[in-house]
Amino acid sequence: MSTLILTLFSIFFGLLYSFINALPDLSSGVVDVIWCLFLFSISLTISQFFSYLITDVIFSKVKGKASSDLLRFIVSIILYTVSLTFVLKYALGWNLTALITTSALLTAVIGFALQATLGNLFAGVAIQLEQAFYIGDVIKIGDKLGRVETLQWRSMSIQTFDGTRLVIPNNKISTETVEIFPSNKPVRITMNIPCPMNESPETIHTIILKVIIATPNVYTEIKPFIRIHEYDTFRGIIWYQVRYFVNNYLLEHLVDATVKNRLWFALNRHHIYVPLISHVLMEEAGSIEKSPPKYPNLSKETIGQCILQINKTITDQNLDKKINAVNVYAYAPGELILYTEQKINAVYYIYKGIVKIRQKNVTIHENNQRLQENVDEKLIAYWSSDILNEVNHRLTYYIGPIAEQLVKTAAQKTLDVRELYYLLSTHIDDQNDKTQFLSFAPDYSFQFYLKDSWLTNDDLSDHNAFAQGETILLEIPNEN
Repeated sequence: MSTLILTLFSIFFGLLYSFINALPDLSSGVVDVIWCLFLFSISLTISQFFSYLITDVIFSKVKGKASSDLLRFIVSIILYTVSLTFVLKYALGWNLTALITTSALLTAVIGFALQATLGNLFAGVAIQLEQAFYIGDVIKIGDKLGRVETLQWRSMSIQTFDGTRLVIPNNKISTETVEIFPSNKPVRITMNIPCPMNESPETIHTIILKVIIATPNVYTEIKPFIRIHEYDTFRGIIWYQVRYFVNNYLLEHLVDATVKNRLWFALNRHHIYVPLISHVLMEEAGSIEKSPPKYPNLSKETIGQCILQINKTITDQNLDKKINAVNVYAYAPGELILYTEQKINAVYYIYKGIVKIRQKNVTIHENNQRLQENVDEKLIAYWSSDILNEVNHRLTYYIGPIAEQLVKTAAQKTLDVRELYYLLSTHIDDQNDKTQFLSFAPDYSFQFYLKDSWLTNDDLSDHNAFAQGETILLEIPNEN
């Protein structure tokens, strides 16, 4: 906008100078003033254009980052100085040497008064020349950690993860040790995992690797590193050191928590438990159980009732045989189903939770009947607040504040994001607005199976079956 205004001023003064210069008997002083205004406006316009070209086009393309306010300020000052010097010396014929000499004392006085400010300014210039970090990067200065928001001529502001905003003088940045976590580069996570000595390291390695690779936002181009770190013979465990990378530092804590949560469930499904004390001491103690109870600890009666839900005509003898062959698996929220377990010819009964199966190009409402039959509480309790807030924000743009109540009502009828968009689109009258709103819906749908549902291996693919919330499955082998 400022470039456009300067351009209009340049055109105006250029036309005005051409008009006035052609008038007879007009004072030469007025003509000189108009000429000076034209030269200054045209020089500022050119400087503004090149400043935009350098900072917003060339810099962004070369570095792949948005330029900071400080960089724009520095580039603009340099270009303005060069252009105005050229105009004053060569176009207007001013003696700049005499002017600079005359103002030397005044410059010294101003420089002394603004010593701290100038120190911050030159520190900011040095930061820009080094290009050590950019806007969007996470930095740590002392005990302060946050994401860089602005780089200005006097200071830098960072947004901390506590929700506060810190303004740090450039002088402090140039003298402190700064730890940088670039926003566009992966960050390593290291953790130690205890596992019992009687389990094969190859088995542990495979389970950990599968869990890490299947977790969202893990940087999979660098293979996770898993090794035996230390033997703890007193407790009867082996410490495994695990290193892997996440896409950026802002996701580090979220991914780390998700991996640890899913590892617990995966190790539990394989009956891998960390002993409280060594097996030798357990045997000596006598009264101490040699292994912790399994989770989930379902009784034979409960498992038998679940099997009868599938086959009500099974005999008592076959029922006992089936009960003894059942495997019980628990999955963390968002975890893939059967991605760490060996698949067998079996039926999988949902004892607790919800299984989501991704589907492509399905007709909305065609699979909703099973969901409505098995649900025993409001579906809105299963929804993520982030998803509902996003849908509400988009719908509000088209129909106003009433969108919030409509979203809550529709969320009680489905668990599928795509179907939620279609249900809400019926409240938009304009066809173009409806099409635009539906463009935000995902191109896939989910079929949901709740408590008392059962599935097969064909349903529970490694790539399209997920647990929503903590989910418990009973694996009931089919007869050969």
